[in-house]
Parts: sequence; structure tokens; C-alpha cells
Amino acid sequence: MSSWGEHLGAMGSTASRGLEERYLEFSAKSAPVLVRYPQVEPLRLFIFKELLVQRPADRPQDSVKHWLRPLLRRARTRLVGCRADVLIWLENEREVMVDALLPIRRALAARDIGVDLVSCGKLRNLPVARRVFRFPARAVRPEWARGAWEALSACEEGLRDRALGRSFYHACAMLQGLYDELHTLLDAARPKVVLSASTRAIGGAALTMASQLHGITSLVLQHGMQGAVYAPVLADLMLTWGASSDEILLSAGVPRASLLAVGSPRHDAMKPSGNGVARSALLRALALPELPTFVFFSQGNDPVATGEAAAESARWLEETAAQYANALNVVVRLHPNEDGALYRHRPHLTVMSRAVELAIALEGCDWFGSIFSTVLYDGLLYGKQAWQFHADHWPVPAFNWRQGLARRVASQRQFSEMVRHVLSQGSPCEVDEALVARVFANRGRATEAVVDVVASCLNLPAASLEAHAAATTNGSGE
Repeated sequence: MSSWGEHLGAMGSTASRGLEERYLEFSAKSAPVLVRYPQVEPLRLFIFKELLVQRPADRPQDSVKHWLRPLLRRARTRLVGCRADVLIWLENEREVMVDALLPIRRALAARDIGVDLVSCGKLRNLPVARRVFRFPARAVRPEWARGAWEALSACEEGLRDRALGRSFYHACAMLQGLYDELHTLLDAARPKVVLSASTRAIGGAALTMASQLHGITSLVLQHGMQGAVYAPVLADLMLTWGASSDEILLSAGVPRASLLAVGSPRHDAMKPSGNGVARSALLRALALPELPTFVFFSQGNDPVATGEAAAESARWLEETAAQYANALNVVVRLHPNEDGALYRHRPHLTVMSRAVELAIALEGCDWFGSIFSTVLYDGLLYGKQAWQFHADHWPVPAFNWRQGLARRVASQRQFSEMVRHVLSQGSPCEVDEALVARVFANRGRATEAVVDVVASCLNLPAASLEAHAAATTNGSGE
């Protein structure tokens, strides 16, 4: 299989336009197909990214694994005692998901609202009890798969490939198995509301589509930075962090009635301690001298999404760190799925272990930056405006600096000049509360705001949900 970078290079102007622009084109072309075959919706990103962009090799062992899987994967979900008014769906162990949903579960339980937490996949480190969702694997494609693939191939020339068709059929077989078990779960639990943190993930999308067939209200909670990839909104209502996120989704064509700015439960407790301990803890953990410290939050895990941006950022960091070697600490915090290869031969950079908590890194540094990471928002809660790395030719969205939420760094030379200014004039100025409020509605009480929405949905017919969302949005002062 060719590397991501090689394939993007072969795509020529498509890569330079940016992955989000290409995704919008694909969504527009495929929209009529997904209307005819709504079962395919959970595979939207799989089709675009893994088939159309990555174009996997046709390996015989993949087909063997596919046909053997039903013999090995037979477990089903235990349904005893699953009745609940609210079903919360947790798809992975990333902190952006767990720390967003668990506070809501606790708050719902505190109000004596029946809630069941269902986890999908191998989540080993959750601090609470949950129901583990399992479904038997299927190998035979469902009846709707062939018509859906023929329609997709007709509207998107890049999909006209037998090997891609086989991959699609394999994915459809597994998706139908997922659907079958979800219908069984929803029949048994009979929830009135389902809540997930992502409908771009296959499980969350399938749950949302299944809920629609059962007449169950579906809510999706924003878990990270928004972009065109989050359009369309599949759930009845998307609970966003604030006005800045709404602006991005509206620009991608999402109807305002589908959005409700409630804030972020994960960020309710995020705030600086103010005791100075974080800085000393950060420098001690990294064995760094007492110097101004810049932390860069890396995104070298997904070259398809970032193109050359991650590698160029690493070069900018190394060259600038070498230039100010005796006056500055430059620290890199890796993405959870990143192996650090971009930084192995960059001797002037310090790679931070993920054992160092995010709060310590954000409060302890003097200033920070990234390409396109949720941390660009997180840092505002610590009174720090991020530096967003974004060269003109990078195929990466750059909403933050365009919205006035970050300062743009467009080249290595500019980065060096900005660092020089900070070293001579002091740390960048702090952000004001109005800026933070644009990003985080209901700061410090977002969990209760989400639970208020869930509680109101329990007493509203599904047909009234859109009107309720519009009325609540109009009353939010946005």
C-alpha cells in the first residue's frame, strides 16, 4: 500500500485544495444517494477517507479475515436491566469523549432520571460501570449494499474500482450486524433520548439512524473543534460549545435550527489554579531550565488531514528552537495516536510524555500553539491565546485565527520574529472574558445546561424538538 503522503501527492490539485473542500464536494455529489440509501450514512467518512482518498490495496488476507470473522465474533449485548429514559453512547476512551459524557451521566442520575451508559469497543479504563455493546459479525452483504454502491460509483468516478467495491461490501455487512443489535437494544431499553458525542464515528451514526426509525429523540454533543466534516448533523439536535462553533457549522450549511449552544461539560472544571505550581511541575517533569517555555501540540497522527503541515511545523519548531537555544524551551506534546517520528531527529525540541497532564502543560507554559487542535480552544480557559500555525499552501482549515481566537503563524521566519518579540517584550497578552464566552457558553455550568435540554426533551414530542431548539437558541442571547 502506498503511503498517505504519496497518495496525496498523486491527487495533485485535490490535495492542495484541502481535505475539507474535497469532502464538501463528495458530500454534495453523494447526497442524493444517501437520501435513497440512508443505511449508508454511518459509512460516509469511511467511503470518503478510506476508499476515495486512501484507496487501500486489495489484499487476499483481508477477505479471509472478513469471512472468518463471523466464526470468531459471536458475542451479543447483555440486555438485563437496560430500561432507561436516556441512553448515553460512549464510543472510545479519548478524554474528549469520556470527560464530556460522564459528567452528564452523573448529573442525570442526580436528578433521578433513568440513564444507561453503553460503551462500544474495548474501553478498559472507564471509572464507572457501563453496559458493553457487542454484536455478532456478519460476512454477507445486506440487500441494499449493491444498489448503494452502484449509485455511489455513478456519482463519484474515483470509486469505480472492484477492490473498493469489495471493501465497501465488507463494511456494509458489518454495519448491518451493528444495526441489527442496535435495534434489539433500543427495543429492550426503550429510551426516550439517546445522547452521543460523535455521529462521524460509525457507532454513533448508526445509533442515531436507528433511533430515528424508533421515534427516539437523538442528541449529539460537540466533543472537539468543528469543521465541514461534521456536516450534515444527523441527530435531531447538536449541542455545541458556543457561538464560534455555530459559525463554523452554519458556514458548512448546517441549519441553525439543528444547533443549540449549551457549552462544554468537559471544560466546566478547566481553569488555572493560580498558585504557580503548574509551571514548576512542567519544568521539573521535563528536566528543563527556568526559561520561557513554548508548548506545541502536535498533530502528526493523520497526514491525510494535515498534508505537509505537520512536517513543516516540526521544521519551524526545530529551526527556531536552535536559534534561541539558550533563551527558550520548545516542548512538543504528541497527539494520542502519534508515534513521535516527526521529532526524533530534532535535538533542540523536548517531546513531552502524555503522563504530564493537559492542565499542567497549558497552565505551566508561557504560551502555546498548534495547527488545528481542540487545545486552541482549551488554552483560552487558562487566559492564553494560541498561536495557530498555518501556511498559505496548507490543506488545513484555519477557523481560529480567522475568528480572532488565535494568532496566525504563517512561516518559520514569522515564528522566529514572534518568538523574538516575546523574549524581548514578555509573554503575549491575556484574553478577555468576551472572547472566552464566544467559544464556551454557560462557562462552568455547561453540564447542567445539557441536562436541562435532555430533561426538556423527555417531556416534548419529537415533532416539537425543532421549535424547542429555535426558541432556546433565541433566548440564549446569540
